[in-house]
Amino acid sequence: MQKIKVENNFVWIILAAIRIYSANFLKFCGYMFFPVLGQILGILLIFCLAGLYTVYLPELAEKYPAFRDFSTIILCIIGIIVPGLLIFMKAFWDYLVAYGALNSVTEGFLTTEKIYDFPAHKATVTQYSIKFIGLWLLYSIFWIVALNPFFWVIGAVLFIYFILIFQVFSFEPETSVSGCFKRSFQLIRGNVFRTLLIMLVIGTFTHVLFVQGFSVFFDFTKLTQVLSELFQETLVGYIPIDAINDRMLSVNPSFDMITPLKVANFLVYQIVAFIVIGFTLPLRSITWALWYKALSEEKPIRGTKRVTRKLDPEIINRANRKYQD
Repeated sequence: MQKIKVENNFVWIILAAIRIYSANFLKFCGYMFFPVLGQILGILLIFCLAGLYTVYLPELAEKYPAFRDFSTIILCIIGIIVPGLLIFMKAFWDYLVAYGALNSVTEGFLTTEKIYDFPAHKATVTQYSIKFIGLWLLYSIFWIVALNPFFWVIGAVLFIYFILIFQVFSFEPETSVSGCFKRSFQLIRGNVFRTLLIMLVIGTFTHVLFVQGFSVFFDFTKLTQVLSELFQETLVGYIPIDAINDRMLSVNPSFDMITPLKVANFLVYQIVAFIVIGFTLPLRSITWALWYKALSEEKPIRGTKRVTRKLDPEIINRANRKYQD
């Protein structure tokens, strides 16, 4: 089976990524289902169960003397929070792993023209868990520094240069954590404008147009109204809105006061945005994996002809057996 040749053309990269993602949309949705919705479920469990416990605690304390003890109250809170926290942490970890696994998925598609065996692709990340965690820690530190207004400009520029760090991690496993940043910088240098164009196009689709489109869908199907009413009766009820309004009015008399409806609608929109952005992670990962492939052909590691590792032959053989005509 002949491997698909990646063209060094940003238009081809974008169109190819969209084609791969669209043709395998349901498979990618299935893969991202728990990493995305599991985080939402975990957070909702934590806040909803903790909120219900807070509401009914006075009644429980009146009926059962044990609930008047501070230690008992703390133990109950921990017991209530732990299930949701575990679900959230597992989903969050799977979401982070997807940043690396989807690069391997792309490599597999270029080799076999099939999307298959996600657990095998996840293993290409989990076998380097320590290094992967270190990469995320260093990347998080970069973001924390970049959030400082004094570093916004330089942070934005470096974000473009570091866009391929997870692709370097996946395709150059011998590279160190700091080396992933250096290698990404090397690949992007001289290609900043084209990289920025790819980033703007894909970012506009996944972070703006798709989000707005699904928001319209939620409004049309009345899901926004249903969820908004649900949040007003549950989560929003635990937010001290009146105290916040009083505080803000004391600072700014013309402050547009917050209402439970506004807060609920904001939460619905954030959930919609999180879901859409999460489920389109494969599109972004495919795009950057293809872009890495194109640039690495121009700039191989010094002393080598090619920089990309080959996909595990066993994975390819498994795919060929599974999808053989």
